[in-house]
Amino acid sequence: MSNTIENLFGIPGASAPIQVRERIDGIPAQAYPAVSAGYVFQLLLLKKLLRFLLGNPARRNAMLIGEPGVGKTSIVNEIASRLNIPVFSLACSGKTRFSHMVGGYEIVGGNTQWRDGPLVMAMRHGGIFLANEITRLDSGEQMNLAEVLDSRASITIPDTGEVVMADPNFRFIATGNSGGYGDDSGVYQGERISSVAFLDRFQVFKVGHMDATDEQALLQKLAPSLPVAIVEGMVKLAGEVRKNFVGRGGTLRVIMSTRSLCVWAMETVGYSKISGIVDSAREALLDTSLNGAPEDEASAVLEIWDRWVKEGA
Repeated sequence: MSNTIENLFGIPGASAPIQVRERIDGIPAQAYPAVSAGYVFQLLLLKKLLRFLLGNPARRNAMLIGEPGVGKTSIVNEIASRLNIPVFSLACSGKTRFSHMVGGYEIVGGNTQWRDGPLVMAMRHGGIFLANEITRLDSGEQMNLAEVLDSRASITIPDTGEVVMADPNFRFIATGNSGGYGDDSGVYQGERISSVAFLDRFQVFKVGHMDATDEQALLQKLAPSLPVAIVEGMVKLAGEVRKNFVGRGGTLRVIMSTRSLCVWAMETVGYSKISGIVDSAREALLDTSLNGAPEDEASAVLEIWDRWVKEGA
């Protein structure tokens, strides 16, 4: 069925038709992400990913890199939810093995049956295989994906010998913090240095934080009862913290992502209904971002917030 980009993604004037898929029989319902009505897209990244998913890209493999909480995973799920594209996800770590992606045998009713893993499911059905934090995967396991990532896009299942050719709509999307070149800052424990031969197979999109205007709009959708001045202060504080993040050469290990901002805003509203809490925004800031952080860093962030609140009073 057909729709328009404007209707699906809220881009004014984007009246071009866009094809929405029919759901595939036999695909678990949980493979189809749910739409988040208040989601705010980063426009340029959205356009690039729509071309990657629906056009004829030179590569069928993409890697989204960026700081924690910027929305690498969520933008994939939000696009897929509107286009009815199934997403088969796997969270990667140093213990993840190729077999976790491919599948394996299991006992069903006393009989041994093969069950496809998320990668093979995506290849068979033209879905998205979403490998979160792929840069934490052992480099040897990464190179087991070479056939999948090549233009032929095939996989030989070791246990059965079956050769699976990818459906033309299949897309391989990976996410990571470092982009596969390791982490000199020490912030991202578990990051590996990937083979250049592996990285060369990806189109790489850098995902940054939303601009302040979009973040304010998002928070106001999520927490409409918050005063505009509080929302502006939250976004401003996040910007200051990000500028001083150790991953950017600063001194703070605290990171205030869009994800944590959303939680802070919603918890501020929730805390305002709890008797005994005098300053719900301050209390929520502590619980959502600062408790557990190094004391000197948490105090520095809190001092900035307290000063702004006092100046605005």
